[in-house]
Amino acid sequence: MGIKNKPITRPCPQCGRNYQYRRASGRTFELCEYCRNLDCVVCGQKVPPERGRKNTCCAECEKLKIHNIQNAHYAKRIAEDPELNKRNHAKSRENRKADPERMREHLEAQRERNYRRAQDPKYQATRKVYQAQRWQDKKDEIQAQRREFWDSLNDVEKAERLERNQAIQRKHKAKKREQLKLDPQKWAEYQEYQRTKRREHRQRKALNELMTGTKELLNVTNKDK
Repeated sequence: MGIKNKPITRPCPQCGRNYQYRRASGRTFELCEYCRNLDCVVCGQKVPPERGRKNTCCAECEKLKIHNIQNAHYAKRIAEDPELNKRNHAKSRENRKADPERMREHLEAQRERNYRRAQDPKYQATRKVYQAQRWQDKKDEIQAQRREFWDSLNDVEKAERLERNQAIQRKHKAKKREQLKLDPQKWAEYQEYQRTKRREHRQRKALNELMTGTKELLNVTNKDK
């Protein structure tokens, strides 16, 4: 082996890893094998040498890359055929209706998913932001749809819906009170808040009665004149 072909090891000028700058074959490399590798197409980090010819740095990024490719492909199909999603959902519903066992499994999975979401603070926060933004963007449209739906109901349906909504509100308030009772400080603050609201209600009621009485007295006085 000639002197010029003797392997030389040195620190990589980019990452500091020790590597063979010059190999026995005589080839030289300005960077180590790690730094010469491609950047991950998902997170941008270097792809480890043990990943071979892959363009992702780990299994998680590989999974996300495939997911992104599938989403992009689906988005392209939706752009070409806007009704595709509706047809797919309608077909899935019909298939579930025709198969009771499949429908049961679907409903069970849906309940489990809703429960997980209800227990996920991050999801709830994201959902709250989304709903607030959607309300700002489509406020007039949503209100018009609600008025149209309400006007389409008969008196019996309206009464039933009001009763159902009131029952849901009572149940929600009772659940909230039970949760507050678990924290003495929050329960005390809640009770003080309720006392303040009742006091303000009595004051408004007394003021309205006084104004009504004054108005009636003025009407009588004007008639006497």
